[in-house]
Amino acid sequence: MNLITEDGIKKIIKSGESITDSELRLPLKSMLTPSAKSVLADHKLKLVLIDDDIEKNLTTSVMENAGVMAAKKIGKFNLESGGFLDEKPEHMTQLYGNLLVGKDHKRIKLRGEVDVLMGEIMKVQIRANELQLTDLVSDLQEVFDYIGELSRSEVLNEALDTSKILGFNQQEIRDMSHNPKKYFGREHLFNITYKLGEIPILLNSLRALIRKTEIACYEGFKLADGTVGRIDLIQGYNRLSSVMYIIIFKHLDH
Repeated sequence: MNLITEDGIKKIIKSGESITDSELRLPLKSMLTPSAKSVLADHKLKLVLIDDDIEKNLTTSVMENAGVMAAKKIGKFNLESGGFLDEKPEHMTQLYGNLLVGKDHKRIKLRGEVDVLMGEIMKVQIRANELQLTDLVSDLQEVFDYIGELSRSEVLNEALDTSKILGFNQQEIRDMSHNPKKYFGREHLFNITYKLGEIPILLNSLRALIRKTEIACYEGFKLADGTVGRIDLIQGYNRLSSVMYIIIFKHLDH
């Protein structure tokens, strides 16, 4: 994996190499830091990752200027700014690999929201298990596992496998959450009160936390031009919000 920092991308742009028709062409295994992506947006350049056969034709000088060759490293850890450190300061943490960021980095905040969300799901599972609501425990475990896949995808910078959840695909989830009268015989829950009972209220709290996590995900991947770098993750959390709404209707009588 070739990690390209802000300084590295500036050097590539300045050299003029690998730029064709407002496209910056880099090897398939290249990875840009958020600040490097912002530089691309400022220059109105589209990043195009090319396959291994074409990658072999890139000049060594371009990759060296990007500061991504192992021989160029001058410290144990990389910084988003393009610098290096031999030791990890207490106020910093690893975003991925050996890239250090501040603990207030938006993607680190996202991971904190995910931790809170998963912890709260387990609390509700404990209560559901006490009430012998085995179907609910199972539904929540599927949500828990799906969040784990979202988290893994974010940490490893891998594409998300958008498989079914609760046995429903994305369109089915959308239809059910938008038309509860058709699927559950009930109107939308516009005015949720304590009178719904303990379990629906606990599930609604989880839904609110999912919405909060979705916003943190958007903030973590929002680019300088207003677009987002990981729309698959944002869609994943948005889907989970609808899934939790469906679960509430499934268990309104508990």
